[in-house]
Amino acid sequence: MSETAPARRVLDLMTGYWASQAVYVAAKLELADHLATGPLTSTDLAGRTGTDEPSLARLLRFLSELGIVTADADGAYRTTEAGAELRTQEHGSMRDLALLYGEEFYAGWGNLLHTVRTGQNGFEALHGAAMYPYFAQSPELTAKFDRAMAASSAFFEPIPSLHDFSRARTVVDIAGGNGALLATVLRAQPDARGILFDAQHVVEAARTELATTSVGDRVDYAWGDYYDKVPAGGDVYLLSRVLHGRDDDKCVDVLARIREAMPEDGALLIVERVIPDDGSASLAAWFDVHMLTIAGGTERTTSQYRDLLERAGFDLTAVHGLPLDTQLLVAQPQSRKAN
Repeated sequence: MSETAPARRVLDLMTGYWASQAVYVAAKLELADHLATGPLTSTDLAGRTGTDEPSLARLLRFLSELGIVTADADGAYRTTEAGAELRTQEHGSMRDLALLYGEEFYAGWGNLLHTVRTGQNGFEALHGAAMYPYFAQSPELTAKFDRAMAASSAFFEPIPSLHDFSRARTVVDIAGGNGALLATVLRAQPDARGILFDAQHVVEAARTELATTSVGDRVDYAWGDYYDKVPAGGDVYLLSRVLHGRDDDKCVDVLARIREAMPEDGALLIVERVIPDDGSASLAAWFDVHMLTIAGGTERTTSQYRDLLERAGFDLTAVHGLPLDTQLLVAQPQSRKAN
């Protein structure tokens, strides 16, 4: 190994935010949308985006280094396969995720030192409110957040093949956002119906979006506070990326409400990033610090999720791997063992 390799590694880590901000600016300027119909020069793009051409040309050269765009022999740029993920209209587009990471999350991470010194998440220190209440104050921010979360829904696709939904007649998605997970399950189970449960403004937006899909006529909608009550009678309950934003006691409260609403032969499917019990490398360790800094939440190990589930009356019965170091945790009511 070269003697300079450790120093280069540290330098790469220190300058990582250069890349994240470059991708953010590319998303903000909608460069991938402008390039969707064919290659354009930096002059063309500057005219379309209202930017300074020499500065944009230097950004494009950097984006080429990052693999977001590539230059033709005549100097015109086109998007790469990775860069196309930033197109606004692409299914599962990551543009809103890039905006969220480049704006609200980026600013919050600037307070990481404050978080580590005090335990207060940096987002709340910056904005005067924790992340979820802060976004709830603005329909525009809520919509942006929901679109960003939908961008990472690719790890939902394997779920219908990992759990037997064949006997499920009603699938309830708790805090289901835009309904991407519920729609994935319903597409695989044409005889099932779904209930999407979330805050009212989230549900209304999802109703409009799901109405245009093939499963829209099989979805019912309900809203409320999942700490108080959730829709009863579902055969399968879905809970995706909710628990990592709450402390242990609040997690148990949510899980207990679901247990009360669920029949004895029901199932609860949880989607979260799980920190490996053996300490092996995982994106969950990265997102654990992200949740600490941005939401005051935490990623957990399988053992920790098992403990939470047992406190709420569930047994953890299976754990399946999903893309992007995400896991599907399957839980069933404890009373089933006694039957």
